[in-house]
Amino acid sequence: MLQVTTAPSASASLLLDLYQALRSLQLVGPDDLLTLGLAPEPALDLETRIPVAWLVRLWQLALRRGAPADLGLLLGQRRGLQTRGPVANLAALSATLGEALELFCRHSPVMSECESLRVERQAGRVRIVFLFSAPLAGLPPVCEYSLSSALCWARQMSGVRLLPLAVGLRHAALAGPANYRQVFGCAVRFGEAQDYIEMAEADMQLPMVGDNAYLKGLLQQRVSSMQAQLPAHSSLRQQVLRLIEQGLVSGEFSVAALAERLQISRQTLHRHLREEDCCFSELLAQVRRQQALQRLAQPGCRVEALSRELGFSEPSAFYKAFKGWFGQSPKAYQQQAGAASMIE
Repeated sequence: MLQVTTAPSASASLLLDLYQALRSLQLVGPDDLLTLGLAPEPALDLETRIPVAWLVRLWQLALRRGAPADLGLLLGQRRGLQTRGPVANLAALSATLGEALELFCRHSPVMSECESLRVERQAGRVRIVFLFSAPLAGLPPVCEYSLSSALCWARQMSGVRLLPLAVGLRHAALAGPANYRQVFGCAVRFGEAQDYIEMAEADMQLPMVGDNAYLKGLLQQRVSSMQAQLPAHSSLRQQVLRLIEQGLVSGEFSVAALAERLQISRQTLHRHLREEDCCFSELLAQVRRQQALQRLAQPGCRVEALSRELGFSEPSAFYKAFKGWFGQSPKAYQQQAGAASMIE
């Protein structure tokens, strides 16, 4: 049995599902599991916690080995029933699609501590915003996988081929328009401020195929217990880093916004960070540095779009900050990272 780790963790169901899908495309194999310390054919309990870094490792291997541009979209449509974890199984027992969405939002940490959902409602539309933190933040194929998976699950659970009203992604297109339309059934907007799927409010009333109140009550107790056992993030510094990562997606990463999320005053936030020998501006710069290096190493990353993703008012401000951090321009680093990947 694997031990719970203080590093960001996820349900083993995500690892098994991803591994099986990538293996079917001959992008990973048993030897890759051995490098993670797992058996070639792991018989993991789907409730076991595994480091999120293991998921990232499998993605990185697949991308280096010639994965198709639409890998995330493709894998998201292959989500299997056999590797459905406890949260997905709980949601499938809901009475309506809206209830299933609420359960996913409430219990997303059980699936992955690096991914969460936020629901925004306006004028008959429901926007489901996908929020990512390190090490998943800034990985476009992972983002596309999450949105594609969510829609796949909604269709499986409702028995209806749901069509979003709109889909938005913060990154530039990784594949052609037809690839996105085939999955989502609508044109996808790129360079958006958020990663989101918009559905009609009326869709939230669709009944679930597996509606079962009794079984749902039993599984709800189990999932709530699992969530209560997740390691607490007692360090305010860690909480602020996570909130900054999420806030860069929504544009709400100011001191005032974070203090409101933490339900403390700005003065209290600053004081507690000083007690941990750091300050807000240092943590913001840390997140931006990490995400900048990660994104610039990915093919197709546009520096201008990245500057917006990182919350800079204009590209010149990002250029100046990056050169101050690393002594070279973003484009120079991007060229070096591209050359290094070709050597690998």
